[in-house]
Amino acid sequence: MKCLIFDPYCGASEKMILGALLGCGANDWRVKSAVEWLSEAPVHISDENRNGMKVKNIYIKEQDAKEWPVFLSREDALYKLNIMHEKEPVRTDAMKIVNMILDSLDEIHGKGSKIHIASVAMIGGICTAIDTLGRPVIQSTPAAMGGGMVDTRCGPMPVPLPETFQVLKGSNVITQGGPFDGELLTHEAAAVLSYYTRSSSRYYPEHKPLAIGYGAGDIDLPIPNVLRVTYCEVDDALIGDRIELLETNVDDVTGEVLGNLVEELLSMGARDVSIIPAMMKKGRSGHLIRVVAKADDGPAISRRIMLETGSLGVRVIPVKHRYIAKREINVYKITIGDNYYDMRFKVSSDMSGKVIDVSVEYEDAKLISQEMKVPLKSVMRMAEKQAWERFEKG
Repeated sequence: MKCLIFDPYCGASEKMILGALLGCGANDWRVKSAVEWLSEAPVHISDENRNGMKVKNIYIKEQDAKEWPVFLSREDALYKLNIMHEKEPVRTDAMKIVNMILDSLDEIHGKGSKIHIASVAMIGGICTAIDTLGRPVIQSTPAAMGGGMVDTRCGPMPVPLPETFQVLKGSNVITQGGPFDGELLTHEAAAVLSYYTRSSSRYYPEHKPLAIGYGAGDIDLPIPNVLRVTYCEVDDALIGDRIELLETNVDDVTGEVLGNLVEELLSMGARDVSIIPAMMKKGRSGHLIRVVAKADDGPAISRRIMLETGSLGVRVIPVKHRYIAKREINVYKITIGDNYYDMRFKVSSDMSGKVIDVSVEYEDAKLISQEMKVPLKSVMRMAEKQAWERFEKG
């Protein structure tokens, strides 16, 4: 599976994203045509040297524009994107990103926000570039946001700006402050990352690099101000998932408390909970509590473990990554004896849609077993056999 890995260690702007995508092999002609049509101004693409690094720079020649600056209403911006000379996925992506930007501005500053025509053009170019690369899956390392104070229309404001936070809310993007003062992650670039990023991780996933692009930024920094994007091949059999392993040892907790703890942690989002008998110091019997959890849920789950068990600490073991199957619950009509039942099944599959496993929900099988006076194991075996037949027949 083809993948783009964004590495915004100096933040990102629209022109940095677009330059890096061009460096990865995006079609120059299509991108240039899209940006020029949307901006109504000439566009220049060049190879430059930044502190010994070869980077791509793209900018709109605003001095040669028909009219500049131009701020578009939501209606005008969406109309312009809807009639651009690109196919449907490009237009749809660009319109959704522009809507995200304007929604966030409206939320912070009130209705009627406008967007600069250059931002609309660059976003259209980015969506075009991603399309020319085959619309690969996009992942990201943490995006540097900068820090300090910057001038805004509301006066001096701290970085990150409220609208940047707003557009990132609920996304898959991990952010971090610094490493220098200034607005390193622009509002528009944050919207692009928020829209496209499927997953984020502090480290690169296992991958086979195919091309690497560097997009040039405009701010002078102590290090080369570039955005690195890697176009690569990754294993599409399974989906990457960022997790932590939480552990603690307890030696004075009853079985009832441990049983309740398992239910509590699972309800909080723990992926798996294990209680393992262990021999403690001085030969005392005890238990090792081991929890698999999403990194974001780790602090809350650790606190719950300590509150419920009296443990004085929880070990956090970072797991670089794991691979998981895509899982969903489906309902199928199953025949048991002469009766028909709607039963729930957990269906796991890889990213290409190939089914890996099918297992019936325990509670559904148990109810049917009790109703028909048939061994639970027989009900589960018959149900799963019929469910598998659905996939084998295609």
